[in-house]
Amino acid sequence: MKKIIVATLTTGTRNTTFNECLESLQALTNINGYQIDILVVENNKQADEQVQTILTSYNTCEKSVKYLLEPAQGIPHARNAALNFAKQEGYSYLAFIDDDAFASPDWISTLVKMNESANIASGPQLAIFPDGTSSFYFNATVYHERKLADGAEIKWAATNNVLIDVNFMKANKLSFNPALINGGEDKELFLRVNKLGGKLVWSETAVVSEYIAQSRLSVIWAMRRTFRIGATGFMIESAIRTPFENYITCIVKGSLYLAKGLLFVPYHALAPKSSLLNSLCDLSHGVGFFYGLFSKGRVSKYT
Repeated sequence: MKKIIVATLTTGTRNTTFNECLESLQALTNINGYQIDILVVENNKQADEQVQTILTSYNTCEKSVKYLLEPAQGIPHARNAALNFAKQEGYSYLAFIDDDAFASPDWISTLVKMNESANIASGPQLAIFPDGTSSFYFNATVYHERKLADGAEIKWAATNNVLIDVNFMKANKLSFNPALINGGEDKELFLRVNKLGGKLVWSETAVVSEYIAQSRLSVIWAMRRTFRIGATGFMIESAIRTPFENYITCIVKGSLYLAKGLLFVPYHALAPKSSLLNSLCDLSHGVGFFYGLFSKGRVSKYT
């Protein structure tokens, strides 16, 4: 029987949806010939008592809930802990989902079908907004997943919704880059997978959903996030490009985002299904790319 481990990372009980995430994973549709386990990686120096209490309530559930404490701070370290666990314990597949998200029952079964002809399968994370959210935020692309055709080949994936062929990762000695401590470690890794000839596919029907916290519905949060994405672009692009190509790529991408942000201000301000926040985010994204050229992609905070 093949084994699948579904990993979620947590830093403690600040996240009120952590338990709902685990409930959704217990409700995943079983797959003939596969064993589905769950792994919680807590990225803390010491175990959080409330996390332990929540995990205790799953001791007798059908799907085994395993636990790792990763004291090295940072998302890449926690993700590598999950990846190393999957390698060492003989799992065929490793899936990732955020601890503030929940999965549809057929999420894993759909990804497994897609992965039969690929090494990485990924899908969308749908945003669930608080009641009364204004169109200014609801229509902003920073809160939404990219739109791709079902079965489309992709160059990178995000760890908010992904299924990984563990044997491919082991054979190619692949892991998450710990230098990308403030984000982008997933895109960088999967670009390397693609460069090595790995096949990545998109499943539009393998859905997970995420509650958008009220604290994220702010111009400052959105612009900081897109700035960080741009700023880490230098390190991400270096995974697949020469230094010269990397500099040129970041200059071109930064310039295009700045131009897009300025040129589309009238459209985003007037179109009923768009938002002026899209232009602001494009501008901060572009500035981030240029910042990344001087900082070599290092940013001080994750958003």
